[in-house]
Amino acid sequence: MAHLAQIMESSQQAYRHVIVILDCCHSGAAFNWVNTRPISASDIDRGVLSVNESRCVLAACRPEQLAQESGEPVRGAFTETMIDGMLDSAVDHEGKITLLSLYDYVARTLPEDMQTPVFKGDVAGTVVLGTGFEPRRGAPIPESESGKILAKGTAFVDEYYNLQHSELFSDRQHRLSVGADRCARELAAKIEWFRETEGQLPDIKRNSNWTSLTSRIEDFRLNLTMIEPGQVTPVGTVEKLIGQGGYGKVWKVVGEAGTVAMKVFHGDQLQDQMRVQRFRNGYNGMRKLDHPRIVKVHELLAAPYAFTMDYIDGDNLRSLYLDREDQIAVLRMLSQIAETIQHAHSQGVKHRDIKPENIIVTMNDSGEYVPFLTDFDLAYLETNRTITTNLGVGGVINYAAPEQLYKPSALAARAETVDVFALGQLMYFVVTGEDPVAQSETRNAQKFRRSVSEWIDERAAQQLMELYTESTKSEPGERLESVNAFTMYLARAETYIQEATGNDSIAENRFCARVAHSYGGVNSFKETESTANFMTLSGQLEVVVRKVGVQPGKSGDLATIELEFSTVGSMTIPHFKSGATGRNAINERLTRSLKPFPNATRRPGTKGTYQVYVVIKEVGFNTKGLAQVSEILRTSIGAIEQW
Repeated sequence: MAHLAQIMESSQQAYRHVIVILDCCHSGAAFNWVNTRPISASDIDRGVLSVNESRCVLAACRPEQLAQESGEPVRGAFTETMIDGMLDSAVDHEGKITLLSLYDYVARTLPEDMQTPVFKGDVAGTVVLGTGFEPRRGAPIPESESGKILAKGTAFVDEYYNLQHSELFSDRQHRLSVGADRCARELAAKIEWFRETEGQLPDIKRNSNWTSLTSRIEDFRLNLTMIEPGQVTPVGTVEKLIGQGGYGKVWKVVGEAGTVAMKVFHGDQLQDQMRVQRFRNGYNGMRKLDHPRIVKVHELLAAPYAFTMDYIDGDNLRSLYLDREDQIAVLRMLSQIAETIQHAHSQGVKHRDIKPENIIVTMNDSGEYVPFLTDFDLAYLETNRTITTNLGVGGVINYAAPEQLYKPSALAARAETVDVFALGQLMYFVVTGEDPVAQSETRNAQKFRRSVSEWIDERAAQQLMELYTESTKSEPGERLESVNAFTMYLARAETYIQEATGNDSIAENRFCARVAHSYGGVNSFKETESTANFMTLSGQLEVVVRKVGVQPGKSGDLATIELEFSTVGSMTIPHFKSGATGRNAINERLTRSLKPFPNATRRPGTKGTYQVYVVIKEVGFNTKGLAQVSEILRTSIGAIEQW
């Protein structure tokens, strides 16, 4: 012991911690040559003085035990277990192996009936033996339990392999009608078992044998992504391919519950965990948003890796025949797209991939365009507690903002101005019929100017030109700050076109209805002679447009218009501890948003969870007055719904 103490003492010149490992019989203590009694703790305290920060002894067994051997070739059980621990098995959640985690691993792994390892000494802080390991994902799994788990996983993989190579796939027709569906259902159940096991015992993912099994499962899942018309799937029979993009193909599927669209992730990308997560983010982004102009998603499937959503019987904006001569219809379609994006922003979702392929357009009974927004694979989601980001290039290069291409990890690449840029380029496509050329601001501006110069009113053309310039600047800090501001330009352009077509004057008894129509379109509201009421596109607010007074003016009668906003049902406002605090925050935001409108004021209401009135004075019964009220209406909705 004196010799050992001397070695430890000399080591303190070079090391902060001194650790002695005794791999021998009776190593938990020893017999003193003088009186043959076991060494006690007090003997060690007297003989082995404290050196530097830590002095420790890790020993193979208790005083009365023998250090056992095992394995083939024969090795010391303690030695082998300790080396396994130091190589990686004793790693902690930070990717470190510490002295205490090593002892804990050895003590837990060695069978109790074999020998009991011993740890003695004093430790100052954390004694780190090694760093840079893959962090532990959960509690360590006993070897006996991990063996059972691996055996069960192997059996599942073998069962599915035999199923896939059975008579179910003996011929193509049998595979389409029976085999692929049976395999998808069987594989989904097995994937769920693997997923549940990893959830309960996350450290199993560090096991190389487990990794091999999950890799084979992904290979099986890849085979199921090879869809073709006529194939029966767990959600119905595939009818035809209706679209495809960077993350998957979209199929029309007819089942017992009706017709749905099924987006199937590209099988050759299943090993790319970033893209797999983006695909899931796209599903989560669409599921989070409850808006009639955002395609609703339903089920996320494990096999094939896909999700189902509403089937919209229309063409995407690129394939659509668009009557560009109907300038009012074009502007209203763009306004609806912008308002839908604004709703997504109010819920903390940035789309980041706005392009013609991701806008599906149908026609309503009145012949108006009805656009639907889809494909949120590149979406950036904000939540109360965390942020989910998709780093890397987002969006098609013609429509992606420069910061998405050159600074993909910067905050600016996940800001609202990214979607503002893409909306500007989408407007370019709608107006010109061509894609903008990436990184060619001057060329694009010239082409856009030539196209809008043919519009019926030069003031409308000027509004659109200014909108395109301000929304597509290279520097995000110089662009329009919000999608809401984008819609204001469109509303003003529509007003000028209506004036130019001789529709400037608006009948007094139709004014409120025209305000409601400017927001939602035909059949979106109910009207009386002095009111019009409707739901916002998100379905969160009930709005009443009300004429409350008329007085003569220099150029005709002027009205006082009241906008009433009331929430539907209860209102849960994130970020705030109480509803009262949340309502106050909304009121403050609404007051700030109304500052550019000197003739508009806010007053509180008392109905339901939240109610507010915006009163607008000196409004003319003409398209200018209509544009002004419509702008205040949209601004107010944007401010209120952004909770």
